[in-house]
Amino acid sequence: LKRRESCPSLPDHILKDLTILERFLSWLPNMSSVQRAAEKSVKERKGADNIRIKAGHMLTFDHLVLQPDIVERQVARKVVRKNMIRAAGCLSLPLTLMYFLTYVIAARLHEDITNVFFLESTVRMRTDAQFQDANTIEELWDAFTSTEYQSFLDVFFHQYDAYGYQQSRNLTENIYGDWGLVETYNQIQGAVRFYQVRKSTADYGLDYTCSSSISCNLCELNEGFQTIDMFTSRAPVATNCGDWSARRLANEEEPETIKLNATEETRAAERRLHMQRPELRGSFPEVATDHEDGFRFWLFPYETQAQAVERLNYFRDRQWIDEDTVSVEVRMYLMNAELGRNRLEELTLTFVISEAGSVYYERSLQTLFLAFWQNGMSMMADGCFFIILLMTAIYRIWHMWKAFLVSNLFKHLTSLGTAWEWVIVLVGWYNLYGFYNMMQWEADVIDALEPLHRKGWEITQDDSDALAYFFETCTTVSTGVAAIRVIFAQYSIVLMFRFFVSFGSQPRLAIVLRTMQNVLTDFYHFLIVFLPTFMAYVISGSLIFGRRIESFATIQSSFGTCFRIAMESEYDWVDMSAEFFWAAALWAWSFLLLVVLLFLNMVLAIILDIYNETRESSFPGEAIWETVSQFMARTRRYRKWVPDRTLDTTLHVQGVDKGMLTRQDLELEFPDMPDKQKDQFFEACRIEMKWESAKDLTRKNLLKLTGSVMDALDLAHKAVDRVVEDEREDPLASWVAPVLASGVPEAKVSDNVSFLSKPAEAKGGKHPLMETGPYPEYVSGEDGPEWLQETWTLLKDQRRWIEYANWHLQLMQWQIQQATESRKYAEGAAGAAVL
Repeated sequence: LKRRESCPSLPDHILKDLTILERFLSWLPNMSSVQRAAEKSVKERKGADNIRIKAGHMLTFDHLVLQPDIVERQVARKVVRKNMIRAAGCLSLPLTLMYFLTYVIAARLHEDITNVFFLESTVRMRTDAQFQDANTIEELWDAFTSTEYQSFLDVFFHQYDAYGYQQSRNLTENIYGDWGLVETYNQIQGAVRFYQVRKSTADYGLDYTCSSSISCNLCELNEGFQTIDMFTSRAPVATNCGDWSARRLANEEEPETIKLNATEETRAAERRLHMQRPELRGSFPEVATDHEDGFRFWLFPYETQAQAVERLNYFRDRQWIDEDTVSVEVRMYLMNAELGRNRLEELTLTFVISEAGSVYYERSLQTLFLAFWQNGMSMMADGCFFIILLMTAIYRIWHMWKAFLVSNLFKHLTSLGTAWEWVIVLVGWYNLYGFYNMMQWEADVIDALEPLHRKGWEITQDDSDALAYFFETCTTVSTGVAAIRVIFAQYSIVLMFRFFVSFGSQPRLAIVLRTMQNVLTDFYHFLIVFLPTFMAYVISGSLIFGRRIESFATIQSSFGTCFRIAMESEYDWVDMSAEFFWAAALWAWSFLLLVVLLFLNMVLAIILDIYNETRESSFPGEAIWETVSQFMARTRRYRKWVPDRTLDTTLHVQGVDKGMLTRQDLELEFPDMPDKQKDQFFEACRIEMKWESAKDLTRKNLLKLTGSVMDALDLAHKAVDRVVEDEREDPLASWVAPVLASGVPEAKVSDNVSFLSKPAEAKGGKHPLMETGPYPEYVSGEDGPEWLQETWTLLKDQRRWIEYANWHLQLMQWQIQQATESRKYAEGAAGAAVL
């Protein structure tokens, strides 16, 4: 610096660095207190020392932020490591996106959701309309046997086209015509099964006088009034069918359907119908679910609508449904070959009879595909998903093996990110296993359906075994497919969490993710208070309204209703207040005030507060579009772009001897580094240093800083008061009299020690230097270094001041002595005069 003026030919970058260095050195003496605090051990540091260290940390980086081309090397390494993590996260985002898209495309093509909705919505609408007006068992039978427009038989056994022409049956050996069509494009397969579960497995049924060959055949077989096991293992029960054939030959009018013993017993069996809710299923009595213990009969599509009516009336007249009936199930399978792949639509209508006297209706639809892949795109999506899943599994196994080699397997597996990755991989393989099962099940359904197809529409009671095998196979497949579809749907949510890993590498997105993570602790404690309160209202609502409102009839339904009220703030006040008005009002109003207004707003307050704290304490970083722009710039210059790992290695090797990093250092080490990369690097370092300088300026730290400053000012005030007091009493004593060091007890007289053995402090808190030898070589003050010349000059001035002070003291002493002598002379002269 001293030779800078004498060397005007220095390069500009050296002059610039010298200017920066001069500015830094001029600021450095202010950091002496910070250095003394940092040199103390952790146990010796006080609160003020920690505040000084933070202040020095802040001032250092705040000073470096103003320098455009110089950064602290550790900050540079930190920036490089952040870039490495960000690059890894951003590069994993396309893989995660591909993982997600291939699975979603594969699952959606397999499920064909839109076409399934078109098919099921029509059937669902038709069946709901058929039974919504059936309020008793008699009306339920009326709904089954009615031939009115859009009734059960009109929809499923309407054998005429839109113009009134009868539909054709078997056209050829392999083409079965349009007989049995439902809603124009769906065709019943096999038969329609009526299945009943009863409290008892004993035979039952009223006596019956037959009126046709259909009813006579049913009477002889007695099917439907004995268990399936009994029906298939013993001979039919002999029944008196009456002389119905002679009457028909005599052209006599057939008698009306005869009901025997259908008096008060029949009227007692009348029960109201309600749509069965899932939360009510657990409240019904448990019954045997063994298929062989049930009672069944068939409706065959080859019969005309009139014959189907006669068959149903036979079971109605013999009271197939009575007081011992627990549930009735009607099941059929509809083939649709028009909506892409061939599919079977399983339609199940269930009527559950409660012992309380109510009948609950439930309908279920399940689609069974008869072809696994829809098209080539479906096969390609499955193949891509398999390859990505296989690569991910191999990659995870490789990392697990590396952890095992360094004896770190347990820590590796218990890591949250690793554990979640394994969950994704394992559930993905389970989904592939589900795909394989679906392929096998489709083959099983086709094998069970093939014998029925070979018979065309000539399926009769003699084919009960083939029909039973077909229904049993389809039921097993539909149960398995329904379970797998739940896993299919939930796996997309599981894959969603994989995006969090990639999003966490972007600073702005990481703030949102850290907020979600930080809010969990407070949210858990909130739930401890909220759940007992909410469950109290759930139970209270069930007790108050459950007797008359179905949505509060069970704890499960009451929980769902209370949750809906909390989310929507809407409820049916008219029904709730129909009875016990003030009790209902107290429940509703207190629930709205406490749960809706207080607790839910408390959740929002917790989230917003933690978000603000997380945002204030987090590195802001660039926006998402800036990250994309940086990656685009990196991609365009990928040939010359220096990898972050190479930068990290270089900074680590050079960091032993150097504390600062300049642009010239980068240019010397990497001459081909693009200017864009250097600009981004130093800009990121400046942002990082700016954050490092400002991160401790929080309200909590500022309060601590204020307290530390007040303590320091108090100590300084005491020191100044002591100096002023010493100067006022004896100005010279404070300069020459030794002062005991603080914290050192004064030696006792009995210790027999002199003042030289006592620790002393000179003015300003500096300990005097005492050396026992060898003494340093004498150096003249006039020829020594600058500091010694300055000290020599000060000592010469001090000696002159001391000589001047001594001269004045001698002068004052001479004057005092002269005055004393004069006084003695005057007193002697006065005495002589008196004498």
